[in-house]
Amino acid sequence: MVYLSTAQQIFEKQYNLAEEFPLIFASIAISVGLATFMNSQLVVKYGMRRIVHLSMISFVAISLVFLSLYHSGNNPSIEILITFFALQFFTIGFLFGNLRALAMQPMGHIAGIGSALNGFISTVMAVPIANYIGSFVIDSVAPLFVGFLVCGIISLVLFYTNSSTISKVLKEA
Repeated sequence: MVYLSTAQQIFEKQYNLAEEFPLIFASIAISVGLATFMNSQLVVKYGMRRIVHLSMISFVAISLVFLSLYHSGNNPSIEILITFFALQFFTIGFLFGNLRALAMQPMGHIAGIGSALNGFISTVMAVPIANYIGSFVIDSVAPLFVGFLVCGIISLVLFYTNSSTISKVLKEA
């Protein structure tokens, strides 16, 4: 959500790419679509928990690499930024579907209601978080990656607080 709320500002104001914004936005979205397509093939072979585990670790690692290289607040070139965004959203393409499916597993008999509640609660939580993180994205994209890092770490902690998740990931590995 924070990317969606800040992308236009980043590409138009920080990079002066107003004309190219739709193309850049679409090119980054392709990485999510590619991951979602690949997920449909890989989930059968490796399992949802293993894919989520690797994707979450990758999401956090990508944020750490970006912040270690660009912690000064100076924006990288547009090519490097698009590469980092594409990598981040590639991991998100694996996370969203699998995490929602995992959340629905215990609610098979009321999956429709569970899915609606999941979407509602996710959105209600994401909007204020995105607004808060987005308020720091003024002349640098670094706060966006700090937000990605913090949210990624929180997601990892929540994912692993369920002891059965840890054992299932280890079994699948």
